[in-house]
Amino acid sequence: MFFTDGSKTEMGTGCSYCAFENGVKVLEWKGKLEKFHIVFQSELKELKEAIIRATKGNEITKIWADRLSSAMAVLDPHTPHQLVRGIQCLLTQNRNILVRWIKAHAGYRGNEEADTLAKKSIAEGVVMKALNPRCELKQYLQELFFKKWKNLRDNRNTGRSAHKVLKTVSLKPVFWTREEILFVTGHWPFPSFLNRFHLSDSDSCACGEVGDAIHYATSCPLTLSWHIRKPPTSLESL
Repeated sequence: MFFTDGSKTEMGTGCSYCAFENGVKVLEWKGKLEKFHIVFQSELKELKEAIIRATKGNEITKIWADRLSSAMAVLDPHTPHQLVRGIQCLLTQNRNILVRWIKAHAGYRGNEEADTLAKKSIAEGVVMKALNPRCELKQYLQELFFKKWKNLRDNRNTGRSAHKVLKTVSLKPVFWTREEILFVTGHWPFPSFLNRFHLSDSDSCACGEVGDAIHYATSCPLTLSWHIRKPPTSLESL
């Protein structure tokens, strides 16, 4: 019988299987995927490799997987997942091979051995190639997009006033009024804005300070009756 398991850390994603006969381990295999691959992907990869190895024999062979999602995926006749469909074809051609689910970390020797091998495979495994389904690729590209977007936004010189209010990047719209948008972005006929586009010779307020939205709303003596309370320096990052 075969036991399979997968593992994922910051260093990468690993997959493995081991085979036992009469309580003795007779075979082991370790594979390694890229960092962006998820555990579900590694579980399917090791399951396929175990099935391919089991086809070399004619006796009834059980392959035990400790991830219920991968075992259930194999039973889904309508799955669009390319790797799962490949596994289903192998099982159809080899009726003597049975895939079963086993509870993880329940004291089963084969499962514990496969778990140990999976952790080792991240550093020692054979490099494997696996195509991700469209949904996983979309998620990976979206995470990469947000990471680059945030890095660009955090390090650019423009848009600092809006950055103080919106620290994170998101595709979720913010339903602000026109006045709120103009205040946060500073796009209003303030001296600082007019000077930025060379429409004024100075960015200073009549009181001598830089004339931006925050200045007029919190500290300008000429707009004292309209002031809002400015947060302390220790809370500005929040």
